Amino acid sequence: MSNQRPTLHKRMALLELLQKHIRRRDMTELLDSIVKLLSYNYYTDNQVITLFNYLIQEGNAQKPMEFITEIAKQSEKHEGALMTIAQQIEEIGIQKGMQIGEQKGVQKGKLEGIQEGIEKGEKQASMKIARQLLEKGVERDIVKLSTGLTDTEMSTLFKD
Repeated sequence: MSNQRPTLHKRMALLELLQKHIRRRDMTELLDSIVKLLSYNYYTDNQVITLFNYLIQEGNAQKPMEFITEIAKQSEKHEGALMTIAQQIEEIGIQKGMQIGEQKGVQKGKLEGIQEGIEKGEKQASMKIARQLLEKGVERDIVKLSTGLTDTEMSTLFKD
């Protein structure tokens, strides 16, 4: 058991470092320390993935993609695992972007639909008023000027 103790302590070093500094404003200050600890090869890819998922969820890396990519470049043994995390972050970013775009599109569509409905309602009201005015004997030019209807719209007033 005495042989396992130093190795266990060494494996905990990265976790301790991350936990100690997880609330730092910018985790990139820890880049060199993280790369150094990874270089000792005490960690499996699964452990590295777990630690970096924790770091991404709880930490304050300003640009997590760049942060992880930089560590991956400097950590040959874990480059594949870290690049997998970077790809997952990128995919999450793409999904979020698509979601936001879709929400904005729906919102814009609703607003355009409401505006179109208002305009259609106003046009119908103008046509109804024009019909009533013409039926009461008001001159066609005055009705056209008062309602803002075009000649084409005026000619369709009594077609239905």
